[in-house]
Amino acid sequence: MNYKHIIVEKIDGVAKITMNRPERLNALMAEMNDEITSALRDLDQDNSVRVVILTGAGRAFSAGGDINQMQEKYYIMDALELRRVLQKGVKTIVSTIWNMEKPIIAAVNGVATGAACNIAFACDLVFASENARFGEVFIRVGLGPDGGGSYLLPRLVGIHKAKELFFTGRIFDAKEAEHLGLVNRVVPPEELESNVMDFAKGLAQRPTRALGVAKKAVNEALNLSMEQALDYEMTLQSLCFQTEENKELVKEFLEKKKKKD
Repeated sequence: MNYKHIIVEKIDGVAKITMNRPERLNALMAEMNDEITSALRDLDQDNSVRVVILTGAGRAFSAGGDINQMQEKYYIMDALELRRVLQKGVKTIVSTIWNMEKPIIAAVNGVATGAACNIAFACDLVFASENARFGEVFIRVGLGPDGGGSYLLPRLVGIHKAKELFFTGRIFDAKEAEHLGLVNRVVPPEELESNVMDFAKGLAQRPTRALGVAKKAVNEALNLSMEQALDYEMTLQSLCFQTEENKELVKEFLEKKKKKD
């Protein structure tokens, strides 16, 4: 499929989606939001793809919502109509990321603010360049958090720190994000692409169903009691036992063990 605002590339079981509006710091707008969602859904159904990378072209991951488009379109809508439009945008991207079985890695190459900040945090892993900057900047334009921020941040950094980030809208760097547990790895700018791709290719060699089960189990457990989480794990585990990957890997394990013995 041909896209206007994103680039999709595939190599060795890894797909990379690049937000491609560098002249606007990859600001999110309706057409690009639709393309990102469409690409994610297509890749979820593509059996040749086992891991997805999301990044931005140029010097930004994404500066968040395109204020110019908001001003042109949002202020002429009533609340009900606007809610319908918003439901199709960032909400759908984050929901798709969250519910896909395949691991998604955010490669944050520069600024990631507002809704884009939360899109990055919704990914399963976050790799950041030393040049990356994050910010829950909604308060600066008189808005509340979206893109799942109110759900993700308290769980990732705690309630008080989450409120500080929302209330102040301050920009924080990659090292602070790593310290807060928002980022898995911080690397020099020139090493980000190769670092993420090497890691993604490694993940692509791992059992697909087991990766999906681990993602589902962790995401679902955020809303479950311990007993419910245990039951859900067993449901997912029973599905893993039905896969050829499980049977082959167990066979390999036993053969290696036999050789050692």
